[in-house]
Amino acid sequence: MPGGAFLNKSRHPLRLNVGFLLHKNVGYSRNFDFDHHTIRVGDDVDVTGLRGSIQLTRTSQGVYTQGHLQARISLDCVRCLSTFDQLLTVNLNDLFHHPPLQAGEPSLSIPEDGILDLNPLIREYLLLDIPIQPLCQADCKGFCAECGGNLNESVCEHEPVEIDPRLEALKTLLSEEE
Repeated sequence: MPGGAFLNKSRHPLRLNVGFLLHKNVGYSRNFDFDHHTIRVGDDVDVTGLRGSIQLTRTSQGVYTQGHLQARISLDCVRCLSTFDQLLTVNLNDLFHHPPLQAGEPSLSIPEDGILDLNPLIREYLLLDIPIQPLCQADCKGFCAECGGNLNESVCEHEPVEIDPRLEALKTLLSEEE
């Protein structure tokens, strides 16, 4: 680089230097607090209001992470298609192995440089907390089947729909059940 300057593009709030922790006695712990307005987790997940705390404890196998994080993600309601913010929760209880050769899963190990990248793990936890059918509110009314208006914003007063004469017999079945 010109002038010998070095830019560290790997600096990310979820990349923690835990090298000092690896040289401490078993049982030593340290808290890391998070309070970020907006943050990109992984390459494809943007969240706002990431807050919480993670405690890292030195164990004989590596570093045990325990903590609670909350963040908001922008989603679309499956009923009315409006965009809303969904609160997501992450509860960490994971052991990161050190040295990395002892790890059964490479993503849950601390590399030799001592940089613990929590991005992949927190991304997974956030994605798992997204509801399968996100709703802007529990009683979302969705769209009117006739005009397509958002029933959360207005009340539609349409004329009763004429039933296709071929399906008229089905109406009698409904009235018999009542």
